[in-house]
Amino acid sequence: MSAAEAENVYARALKFELENDWDKAFKLYLQAADAFLQISRTTDPNNINSLNPYQLTTFHIAKLSILKKSSIINNNHIPLLATSSPSNSYSTPFNDPDGQPSLPSLSPSTWKRPIHESSIPLLPSDIIQNIVNDCSVCASIAVCIQHNLRFKSDLLLSSLSSSDDGRYELKVLVNGDFRRIGSYQQLARVCAKFKQSSTTVSLSTPTINSLEYQPAKRISSGLHTSKKQSYMKLMGGYDFLGSNSAIDLHVLTGWIPEHIELQSSFFERERTWSRIITAFPRGDCMMTIGTNDKIYDIHTVKLLPSHAYAVTDIKETNDERWVTLLDSRICTPECGCGGGGSCPRVLDIRWDDICATFEGLYISWNPSLFGSCVTFHGSWQLENAEDLHRASTHHLRLNYQKANDRAHQKTSSASNTNTNEIDNRDRNGNGKDSSETEIWILLTRHLCDTRRTNEYIAINVQEDDMILGGDLQHVALKSNYTNSTHLLSRTKICQFQTHTSGSLSLLACYDGQFDQVGFTVTAFAYSSDVAVSWDTRVSPARYIQKIDGALTHKTAGGNCTHPTYMVNPQYHLRVHNTDTSIDKRQSASADKHNKTQVILTAQSTRYISLNVTAVWSRGERISELSQKEVVAHSGPYTYGHTRVAAHLAPGDYTVVLSAYEPDQTGKFTLKVESPSQFEIDPIPQEGAGMYVKTVCGKWDSNTAAGGPSQNRYHRNPVYEVTIPCASEFGARLQLLARAPGVSTNLSLFSSSTNLQRCVASSGPYSDALSGVDIPKRSICPGKYHLVPSTYHAGVHAQFRIVVYSTVSGIEVVLRS
Repeated sequence: MSAAEAENVYARALKFELENDWDKAFKLYLQAADAFLQISRTTDPNNINSLNPYQLTTFHIAKLSILKKSSIINNNHIPLLATSSPSNSYSTPFNDPDGQPSLPSLSPSTWKRPIHESSIPLLPSDIIQNIVNDCSVCASIAVCIQHNLRFKSDLLLSSLSSSDDGRYELKVLVNGDFRRIGSYQQLARVCAKFKQSSTTVSLSTPTINSLEYQPAKRISSGLHTSKKQSYMKLMGGYDFLGSNSAIDLHVLTGWIPEHIELQSSFFERERTWSRIITAFPRGDCMMTIGTNDKIYDIHTVKLLPSHAYAVTDIKETNDERWVTLLDSRICTPECGCGGGGSCPRVLDIRWDDICATFEGLYISWNPSLFGSCVTFHGSWQLENAEDLHRASTHHLRLNYQKANDRAHQKTSSASNTNTNEIDNRDRNGNGKDSSETEIWILLTRHLCDTRRTNEYIAINVQEDDMILGGDLQHVALKSNYTNSTHLLSRTKICQFQTHTSGSLSLLACYDGQFDQVGFTVTAFAYSSDVAVSWDTRVSPARYIQKIDGALTHKTAGGNCTHPTYMVNPQYHLRVHNTDTSIDKRQSASADKHNKTQVILTAQSTRYISLNVTAVWSRGERISELSQKEVVAHSGPYTYGHTRVAAHLAPGDYTVVLSAYEPDQTGKFTLKVESPSQFEIDPIPQEGAGMYVKTVCGKWDSNTAAGGPSQNRYHRNPVYEVTIPCASEFGARLQLLARAPGVSTNLSLFSSSTNLQRCVASSGPYSDALSGVDIPKRSICPGKYHLVPSTYHAGVHAQFRIVVYSTVSGIEVVLRS
């Protein structure tokens, strides 16, 4: 049996295992193992490297197994829509075997079937929140009703089916696919008491959404009640911890969730308004807005803390921008009206006040806007118990290209479009012209227990082989870890200016205490002429090496704008010639310049922001970055993880791992992958293994004498250095505070020459951020004078001098 045949047997065994056919899987695994052993025994030992073990890639794992594993949510089985059908074995009238959703700790309550139903259409104002913390769900239902009324759509209505026995089946998009959740329509009758002055009012009324008050003039048809009840069952009961409307609408309608933090430094007020004022009037998006945990007043209107408001309209009139909000909360004693029912429910608020007061804007985008869509299902797995303090990551590669086959595009678009939604294929999702191409990446963490709040996810998206542009001194920090179940990344594609195709590198990250956590990554391209697909041909690297390290107070130097950047962990990377390190099957990874791909990945906790940079060098420690020497850069600093892939020519490089700030400390893992052989070793710190002595000083009005050309060089601070015996000597001069344009020098003189004969020097005056240094050199015993100076006189600044020596007992004293 050939190697290809053996791998085929192995693949068949895996398929049967995922289908739970254990007998066939076991027999085929035995055959595959026997075949691989026979091949290994008959292969020429000189060519043993040509036989590679079968590598299981992420795309060999059937998505069905991951989706089925994610079917248990809050101890309820939520089956896939495509693999399940309603059971007819239930009693009549239907009683849900899972029971009713749990209620919060309220007054005694009972469940009753509704008696009256009506076909009178509901208005958004008919959805009222009472005593349950479900404001986001009420706001979600309200914006769907508003969308249905304005655009004649059937959001929510088409996802619910009912039977004569009282059973309702709701289609929801949860844990990566559409599923079916069943319930039976019973409403809770709750006796809730509210005090108003000295009067006690008792409410005991069947409600539209279980525990919500319904005006007597309009009785619900029961459909929205059942949707709400099914959703509460999914989320673990009416006493759930709360959500946001973008997440709720994604589950209920399949629309794409986007959360915009209005108080973030990354928030773009004008661009956001431009997007929503274009999309909202066309029905391309629905919106809600939320407050933080504080109480604010806007023009005498008291906003509720941690509350969701439905956005029912936005408009521009007379150069004013207005947003119309609907409050679903029933009046309570905590309201400004004291529970008298006079609180305004419809609020018209200026956009500027929205941005200044509210915490989050939750937008749900119509998925039919996007012509191409692909989905991947996977799971985060810890490699060992020691990885518990690090983020788990999963890497994917997404290909994109301009498609010319219009028929293919329409077919692709139709297959990825929810037929229940409006058709807007000719428009993009952010209100811009379709020639501006963006690809959206949605990361979804699969739910298991909705009461777990200590799980965090992040998504890092960048173009493969990204070339770093701009000024290295302008570093950026990108914070995108969240304990939400969804995270959206919008990436603008600039490759189309010169190429018709390209690829994105995706790193899906998880930081939590649980293993085998499922996730789904969905990629959308809204331009009608752009197609996206997963790169399934990415094979595991042949050579992998991991290095564990730590950023400590001595080795955490911060980003390259800090003078301490040079103390960050650095590694000597040597990439070998691809001709001698890879075989013909892998030679495709090397380009015409004989380069080979090298992938650098760093991981830590979500509290540490990381960056990895590789520069041309001879493998020595570098003190600062130079734009022309950088060959690979992971981009903005990202919390818990960072990754960069680049094609490097054979040679020597220095790899620098850094955190954004010098005070960020903690353990990390650096992983290097390549199809070509390489070596990577830590580079010792400057002065490693030597005795260190540090002195601090300053240039003031008496000692800021400048360089030799100022003719007062001798008035600079002079330090007397005593060398007890022959040794290796080195020194570095650094400014304590950054002073752009200040060039410095450090020189060592023999004490007997009165600063006339220079023994060693840092070289020409330099304004390097890391300072200037006298390279390590041999020195004879005796007394010397060490002089720090600036090029220009009159520069007042503080400095420090670090002296290294291979012998102890060196004295460094300021000469009076």
